[in-house]
Amino acid sequence: MADEPIAVALRRAADLTAAGNSDAAIHVVRGVLDEHPTHSEAWCHLGAAYLDAGDAEASLDAAKNAIRNGERSWGYRLASVALLELGRRDEAVVSAREAVRRDSQDWRCHVALAEALGTDHPQESFAAACRGIQLANNEPRPFEVLGDAALRVHDKETARRAYYEAIKIDPANQHARTNLIRLGRPQLDTTTTPATAEPVVQRPHLGRIEELGVWLALRRASAGLAAGSLVLMLIGLDDTFSVLGWFGLVLVLFVAYVLGTAWMKFARGVPVKQTMREHRMLAVATGLLALSSVLLVLWTVLVALGARTLSPLSIVLVASVASVVVSVMAIWRRSHPR
Repeated sequence: MADEPIAVALRRAADLTAAGNSDAAIHVVRGVLDEHPTHSEAWCHLGAAYLDAGDAEASLDAAKNAIRNGERSWGYRLASVALLELGRRDEAVVSAREAVRRDSQDWRCHVALAEALGTDHPQESFAAACRGIQLANNEPRPFEVLGDAALRVHDKETARRAYYEAIKIDPANQHARTNLIRLGRPQLDTTTTPATAEPVVQRPHLGRIEELGVWLALRRASAGLAAGSLVLMLIGLDDTFSVLGWFGLVLVLFVAYVLGTAWMKFARGVPVKQTMREHRMLAVATGLLALSSVLLVLWTVLVALGARTLSPLSIVLVASVASVVVSVMAIWRRSHPR
């Protein structure tokens, strides 16, 4: 079987599984594996079909075969879900952590970890769900899982907002609707569209989910600026100033890109002054980062004019490190609500 027919067969199997016809999906994937027994993706599709059919043991066996044949992270995610179904939560957590380690930029790995951590580690589960949203805020599943995690840490308001966001993305999301009813919200009409669902992102202030997203971006920008300024200082010791100015400019553009992207994604339309008044720690960290950036711009201009000094960089380094510390503290506090 050539590569293209394999891809077509696996796509058909995925569609059959999504439609609830897991037996037919298993039959299709088995046909692929008869000819290609080391095809790791096929083993994952088989595991997903078995899981949909309610056979967690067979799903776990398929996931193990996928892992043995070199699958990157899907096999570990699948194994985690199957282990949860079998009541082996500790093993499920280990498998989900390995999936995150192997592919930290895949939101599904963080969602799998949040589900595996569940009631045993509710605070960490909440943090993992938030990380999933940072990577995929246009998918309903991370918001579903965040809503569940927020309920476990007794944060009903975040749970409501997360479930509403899931409905906004997927109006037919029954899990989110059911949980909103349990939280005391009225029954939503099944014909509700994203435009008529209660707004989540259009609000005059930062919500908890959005604030965490801004903090993560602030930490990244501050850490990048700190590392970059340290590199500039080390390079400058050799008196090679010809390229330093350009590198300083790249650092400033990096900070602007990271913060600008985060603000457009999580705080678009939110008044800056009001946000800084309501979030003092955010104002402090932003001020430190702004000070670092301004000093770096001034130093870059001086270097372009022929100056040979590294003194401003020491202030840039100290201020950006302080911003990192404040950001880390704030993220920890918001990921571990009392």
